[in-house]
Amino acid sequence: MYDPDEPISAPMPENISIEHGPEGLILSFRWFSGKFIFLAFFCLIWDGFLVFWYTLAFTENAPWIMLVFPLLHVAIGVYLTYYVIAGIYNRTVVTVGQERLSIQHRPIPWPGSRTLLASELTQLYTEERVTRGKHGPRVSYDLSAVSRDNKKVKLLTGLDSPDSIRFLERQIEEQLGIRDRRVEGEMPR
Repeated sequence: MYDPDEPISAPMPENISIEHGPEGLILSFRWFSGKFIFLAFFCLIWDGFLVFWYTLAFTENAPWIMLVFPLLHVAIGVYLTYYVIAGIYNRTVVTVGQERLSIQHRPIPWPGSRTLLASELTQLYTEERVTRGKHGPRVSYDLSAVSRDNKKVKLLTGLDSPDSIRFLERQIEEQLGIRDRRVEGEMPR
């Protein structure tokens, strides 16, 4: 009989792979999406202009302001290029087992990799994050946990699919033996 309070298992999204290894359950997904193709072309133009600018500045013995002025643009270019390279090549690997929850972003180093003791986590939950931009709102999803000392622990951020984030939440909770309960601020089901 159908029970509206009983959670239904989320179907497995196409972008997530599951393995059972000696370390436990291994969930992984690639970061790549169409936005990285656009951003790669944008970076080529942005970085190319800066190379042209500095080539001109150094070969023409330009005033110091011509060297200092674009430094903020250089910083943005370096960050965007690194982000695009990570977005094209990176994969997030979540390993649940041996009393640990490990989250690794690889092969390009990225913030957020961590290993947590499973006994320190009491609940996992998903959050919907809406950011407003000039092209309208953008929605992304985060996976967080509640620690034993009732603090929020960010696990994964910026996923594009609500199905993927819910699937990850359910798989990790099942593997850790955590009963799913509502958390204030959690994304509606």
